This record gives sequence, structure tokens and C-alpha cells, in this order.
Amino acid sequence: MKVSELDYKTKHVIDQLNAMGFTDTDGLSYDELVSKLAMARAMEVDVTSDQNKWF
Repeated sequence: MKVSELDYKTKHVIDQLNAMGFTDTDGLSYDELVSKLAMARAMEVDVTSDQNKWF
């Protein structure tokens, strides 16, 4: 069974989401998963930190 590059990328994004506590990944496309990961990462930014004042 040959696994495509998209399958590897999708699994990697799902693994990252799972590590952040997001488990509802069934049926989502790669683009939807990437969007959810980007949103989760953005929510982790501490805007009160001096180095993130621009954010």
C-alpha cells in the first residue's frame, strides 16, 4: 500500500492538533485541518508579553 505525500502531511497536522487537545478531526480535509491548526496556534499567543505587543 502506497501512502501519498498528502497522507503524510495530513497525519502530521492531525498529530499536532491532537497534541494541542483537539481530537475532532474525522472527515476534515487537509485544508480544514491546517486552518484549525493555525487558529489553535494563534490562540496560544500571549498578547500581554512585551515581545508580542505588535500582535
